[in-house]
Amino acid sequence: MLDHFTLHRRAVKVLPPAIRTSGVVADDDPYALSKLLFPLRRKSSGALVYRLTEEAAVAMADDPLAYLKDAVQAREGLGRRRAPFAYRAWRKAMLPAGWSSVWLPKAAEPTPDVTEAYFTAKNDGKALLVVIPSQRLAFYLWCD
Repeated sequence: MLDHFTLHRRAVKVLPPAIRTSGVVADDDPYALSKLLFPLRRKSSGALVYRLTEEAAVAMADDPLAYLKDAVQAREGLGRRRAPFAYRAWRKAMLPAGWSSVWLPKAAEPTPDVTEAYFTAKNDGKALLVVIPSQRLAFYLWCD
């Protein structure tokens, strides 16, 4: 049975090593969890929300772009003999008030009026990685 621990262990492969996470924020339904990793009869697309470790969030606090500068390669390839993929240079974005109502569970804390986010894309453009240090969150969105 697929659980949050197994999902996190497998899904963390797409993140650069500098982005340390403690788990995923996901639905408790085992079918929904397995759908993320085993897309059957449909194009592979989706999104995962990771919880950043306290240490990673603190390390990014002063200058997130400097911290993320070298975080441009995934930990592992997604296949047995596939090389880890590369990301483009990191950029900063400002998220407007209300962004959290779209991405976070209802139990999440409210977000401030404007939130700093840092993002990059896979070199082939098929995935986006967004880090929000102030909320201790990272988002991985893909469409293969």
